[in-house]
Amino acid sequence: MSDTMLAAIFQGPGDLELERRPVPQIIAADDVIIRVGAVGICGSDLHALHNPPEHPGHPGVIFGHEFCGEIVAVGPAVKNVAVGDSVAVDQNPPCGRCGPCKDGRPNFCEPLFDNPYLDYAWPNTPGFFWDGGMAEYVKVPAYFTYKVDPDVPKHLIVLAEPLGCALNAVNKVEPMLGEHAVVIGAGPIGLLCIMALRHAGVGTITVIEPSETRAAVALEVGADAVVNPITQDAAAAVRERTDGKGAAIIIEAVGSQLDAAIELAADEARIAVIGINSAYHASFSPITLTTKELRIVGVFLMRYTMQQALDLIQSNALPLERIVSHVLPLDQVQEGIDLARRGEGLKIVFTPNGSATTKGSN
Repeated sequence: MSDTMLAAIFQGPGDLELERRPVPQIIAADDVIIRVGAVGICGSDLHALHNPPEHPGHPGVIFGHEFCGEIVAVGPAVKNVAVGDSVAVDQNPPCGRCGPCKDGRPNFCEPLFDNPYLDYAWPNTPGFFWDGGMAEYVKVPAYFTYKVDPDVPKHLIVLAEPLGCALNAVNKVEPMLGEHAVVIGAGPIGLLCIMALRHAGVGTITVIEPSETRAAVALEVGADAVVNPITQDAAAAVRERTDGKGAAIIIEAVGSQLDAAIELAADEARIAVIGINSAYHASFSPITLTTKELRIVGVFLMRYTMQQALDLIQSNALPLERIVSHVLPLDQVQEGIDLARRGEGLKIVFTPNGSATTKGSN
């Protein structure tokens, strides 16, 4: 192992630079060093790179919070993994000991949200506030890791956390066999929600998405129909497909479409908001919630869904290959970020230690 490694450094809003950094070393007894096999770009990464930023981050850290790889070193107290193990990483793991964790609310874990870099509660996530996975090696506490099948491609294993968040949304809306569901937005999270809803056995899925490219992928991964909200009346289209009733389940995967979600909802519908947009303010009338008896739930991080996501990935139960549009070497990080910003790819993954292939834009 070399003493230095290539790493993508978050310099501040709008600025990500490649540098040589020291390879991390074992310090704490429960540390592990991971040779990074794959690291993905998330919408939160793009928000942090906006200027002004729309997601918090700490300048100077190695970027990238969705990553996986192979254990190359362990601290003396580590028991759950060993050198040579392939692992997925939960970048926001619950401590398991605080009040919210014991109450079954791990995505409100008190130590996780005790972020020394902010004056408000926010997850202290690697890649935003301490060194993440856009590098050849990364160090995390051992309890962040899950052993995985080494034969499953790393560019699929790296989808575990976003899939886990999608599963949190789907679990919260409690889908029943035969129900009609709507997913608003066919970006990576929306597509993962489509797959999870289809796997859960819903009857039909309508997707609201203006991009023809993403609409085509949505149909490939489980949607029955796609409505373009620019050229079509989305509410009328959903009513037509549901005998005038509206959708029983709506997943809002954009962050700015809650008003639209409510318009699409049937009586007693369940709406999950997984998209994040701090600039958006809804304008619906609360009387609609009362008269239709709607249930709206927010979705933030995972809720004990990491293993559920990994089981689905390793069982090959979902068409995940379809949403990974590009697999690139780390020295093409700027190209990958630009592709994501332009909406010319879906999930873009980097392989800091080689084995990169450009799959092409979806």
